[in-house]
Amino acid sequence: MKRWYKGALAIFFVFALIITGCGAKAAAPRAAVEGAFEKALELKSYGFETSIVIDDLQINAASATDPNAQMVMSMLKNAELKISGAVQQEPLQLEANLEVKLQGDMAMTFTLPMVMTEDKMWIKVPNIPMLPMPTEIVGKFIEFDLKQLAEESGEPMPTAADMKTMQNASNDLVKAVLGKFDEKSFFVNVDKKDAALPEGVDVNQVVKFNVTNDNFDQFVTTLVKDALPAALDALNKDEYLKLFELENADIEEAKKEIATDENELKKGIAEIKETMKINEFSLLTAINKDQFPTYQRAVANLEFTEDGDKVKIAAKMTNQYTNINKPVEFKIGKPADAITMDQLEEMFAGY
Repeated sequence: MKRWYKGALAIFFVFALIITGCGAKAAAPRAAVEGAFEKALELKSYGFETSIVIDDLQINAASATDPNAQMVMSMLKNAELKISGAVQQEPLQLEANLEVKLQGDMAMTFTLPMVMTEDKMWIKVPNIPMLPMPTEIVGKFIEFDLKQLAEESGEPMPTAADMKTMQNASNDLVKAVLGKFDEKSFFVNVDKKDAALPEGVDVNQVVKFNVTNDNFDQFVTTLVKDALPAALDALNKDEYLKLFELENADIEEAKKEIATDENELKKGIAEIKETMKINEFSLLTAINKDQFPTYQRAVANLEFTEDGDKVKIAAKMTNQYTNINKPVEFKIGKPADAITMDQLEEMFAGY
C-alpha cells in the first residue's frame, strides 16, 4: 500500500476530527475548541452532510482570455459539491452520496454513491457524457477488495488500531496548533441568533476563528514560528512516525526548512499584504450541550492584485452532523450484485 493510499484512508477515517467546537457551558472560545476535539474522539456513529460552493471566481489576467481557461472558470463559478451519508465505527461502515454540480456552457450534474467497510469499497459508476463508459457498467456498483489491493501493493492494510492512532494524531496536531494562537485576537463566541445556522442544528455554543487584514501579520507569524513547529513536535512520537512511515530525521529536517529569519518573515508578510485583501477568512463551529460538534462553516473570500492582474475567489464549505452516537440506518447497504475487480478488468480488456 503506497503512502498516498494510507494518507487517503487517514483523511477518510478522521473526517469527523477536522472540526471545531465548544462545551455545554459558554466556555472560553479557544478552550471550547480544544475540548471539542477531545470529544470528537468519542464519535461512534453519525450522519453527515458536507457542501463546498464556489460563490465567485474572477480572473482579470492575460491567461483568462484563453477560451479553455474561460470555459473552466465558467464551469467552476457557482459550482457545488455535496457529500451526504452516515458512518458507524464498529463494525466499520461508511455510506456516502457525492453530488457534483457544474455550471456554464457545459453545465452538468452527476452523483456518485459509495459504500465502504473495513475490507471492501463499492462505488457506483455515474453516467457522465464527457467520460463515456461501457454501458454494461453505468449505474452498477464496482466492488474493490481492499485486502487484495493491499497485498498487490506489498504492504499490509491499516488496522483498527491504525485508525485509532490516526485519530489520536489528528487530535494532538490540532491541539498543538490551536494552543499557539492568541485567544483574544482570533477566537470569539458568537450569539446563536447571529450565527446564520441552518434550521434544526443542535447548538449550545458557537465559536468563530477569524483572520482579518488587521491580524494577518500575527496569524502568519504565529503559524510559522510557533504553530507549525508545535505540530511537528506533536507528530514526533514513535507510534505516529511508524504509522506515517516517517523518521525523527524527517521531522528535524522539516523544522529546519520552516525556520525563518525574523526580518525575512516580516518582509514576506509585507509582500503578501501588498497583493492580497481579505474580505473574509473564518471558521465558525456550533457545538451541542454534550460538547459534540454539530455544524461548521468555513469561508474564504480573498482578492489578489499584482502587476495589473486581478483574481477574486469566494468559497464556502459547510459540515453538518446529526444522529450522533445513535443507531445508523444505511440506505444503500452492501451491494449484492456488484461488478468485481476481475470482471471489470475483463470488460475493459476489449477497449
